[in-house]
Amino acid sequence: MKLLILGCGYTGARLAQHSLQKGIAVHVTNRQGTAGPKMNAFAFVHDPQQSSVLPPRATYAGVTHVLSTIPPDAQGHDPVIQDLLPTLEDLSLQWFGYLSTTGVYGDAQGAWVDETSPLNPTSMRSQNRVNAENGFLQSSLPTHIFRLPGIYGPGRSIFDRLRAGTARNIIKPRHVFSRIHVDDIVQTVWSSIQKPVPSAIYNVADDLPSEPSTVLLEGADLLGMAPPTPIPYETATMSPMAQSFWQDCRRVSNLKMKTDLGVNLLYPSYREGLRAIWAGENRAN
Repeated sequence: MKLLILGCGYTGARLAQHSLQKGIAVHVTNRQGTAGPKMNAFAFVHDPQQSSVLPPRATYAGVTHVLSTIPPDAQGHDPVIQDLLPTLEDLSLQWFGYLSTTGVYGDAQGAWVDETSPLNPTSMRSQNRVNAENGFLQSSLPTHIFRLPGIYGPGRSIFDRLRAGTARNIIKPRHVFSRIHVDDIVQTVWSSIQKPVPSAIYNVADDLPSEPSTVLLEGADLLGMAPPTPIPYETATMSPMAQSFWQDCRRVSNLKMKTDLGVNLLYPSYREGLRAIWAGENRAN
C-alpha cells in the first residue's frame, strides 16, 4: 500500500502520521512543498492565472490509495479534477477519498440529515463542493466521499480563540452546528481504506450537535477564564464568510459511518474532545 494525500493540511497531516505509524508509505502534497519528518513531499500548486505545477509522473509509481483534501478554487473548479484526473484514472487505485462538507445539505432548519437527504446548498462555495463530489463519483476512480462539519482538535479549538481573545459568544437560541474531532476523521477514513466500497458517501460527525455558546462556555470553564460577553446574533457584525456559516442549521447523522465502517467515536461530543485537548496541553507543559 502506498498513500498519496493531495493538499496535506491539518487533517491530512494527522492521517499521514497515523499511516506512517502503521508502516504505510506516504507521499503528500501542499503548496509549500514541505512536510513532516519521514514524509516524501512534493509541491502541488494550482494558480488559475498560470500553468499548474504538477508532480512528475514518476511520483505516482506504486500509489494504491489517494485522498484529496483540496477545496475548489475561487472560480469553483476542483484542481484535482481539472488537472490530475486523467493521471489518477490511469493508476490501478484500490481507493480514492475526497473530503467534502456537510454544507452540501444546506439549511434543514435544525432537522437531522443523512446521506440520503437531498442536497440543497445555500452558498456557491457549497455548490462547488456538490459539483466536485459529482465529478469524482462520475469518474472511473474508486471514489469515497466524506462529508465533514466543523473540524477541531489540538491546535485548532475554542481554546486557541479564547486565549487569543478572538472568540465571540454569539447567541442564537436553538441554532446548532455539528462537529468532529480530527482524530475521528482519521479513524473513519482509515476504516474506509480497510473496507473500500466505491461510490460510498459518509457523514463524519459526532453525536451531539450543539449551540456554539455551549462549546465556548465549556472551553472557558476548562481554562478557568471568564467567557466573552454574550452577543445576540441579530446585533453581531461578521464577515460574509462568517455569516454564511450561520445561515444553515442542521443536525448531521453519523449512523452510516458507525454501522458500515464500525466506527466507535473517540470523542462522541465536544465535551470529551475538549477535555482530551486540555489534558494533552497540560501534559506537554
